[in-house]
Amino acid sequence: MSHFRITGMNDYLSDVARGIVPNRKSVNKFGAAPSGIQTTYTDIWDRANATPTQQIWTAPTQARVHAIVSTSAEDAAGGTGAASVIVYGLTDWDTKEANETITLTGATPANTSNSYVIIHRMKCVGQASTTGAGVNIGVITATAATDNTVTASILAGNGQTEMAIYGVPSVQDALLYRWSVGIDKTSANAATCDFELRVNENPNVQLKGFLRKDDISVQSTGANVHERAFAVPPKYSGPCIIKTQGIASAADIDGHAEFDLVLVDK
Repeated sequence: MSHFRITGMNDYLSDVARGIVPNRKSVNKFGAAPSGIQTTYTDIWDRANATPTQQIWTAPTQARVHAIVSTSAEDAAGGTGAASVIVYGLTDWDTKEANETITLTGATPANTSNSYVIIHRMKCVGQASTTGAGVNIGVITATAATDNTVTASILAGNGQTEMAIYGVPSVQDALLYRWSVGIDKTSANAATCDFELRVNENPNVQLKGFLRKDDISVQSTGANVHERAFAVPPKYSGPCIIKTQGIASAADIDGHAEFDLVLVDK
């Protein structure tokens, strides 16, 4: 009997992913902090690196036009890098996810047509010519007007963002089916990392109140990857922002996290 229940759930989630279940949408969000989890709280996203450039991700204070720019002139139509970027996010906290394609102009910023309260994913589009690399040669960032906050970033060669952060509008609920975390094994000193799943339950009012919803701890010498699946998924009602954080026993720990959601229309 258990086998049939599991099979039925797998079929359901597969159908959601295929887009054939009404009023449902599957979301997989994954992020990495490249040698970037510190001994203080660090969000799992592209700019959390060993410097670190930016440990804590920040949303714009209101819907903002974002400037999309690369550090390489080759990330432009006709160049050898990415030709354009698809931007995914929320234009306000009461509307489902929107997306648009921005033609890159290298190191010269190109503005989004929409204003966004959150950009939670960007993906590169390759050149029309087969001679181009197809992915970005430089670092591509989305910077909010007025606030000057970097909402999303694609590291050189990645082709898309790696941010375990996602915004849910008020017209949807998010059901969390799974989340997983991990750190690299170490060849020298052992390290541990405590990961937290955090949710801001009213980002339309304030942007810093992330509540601690779940925890997973890992160590580099043994269980350095851990996954938690839910038989009964917790529900996070939009508007909300879901993200993962880590705090490590040593600086510059290479970590990653991801979570799987099903969005349900209210």
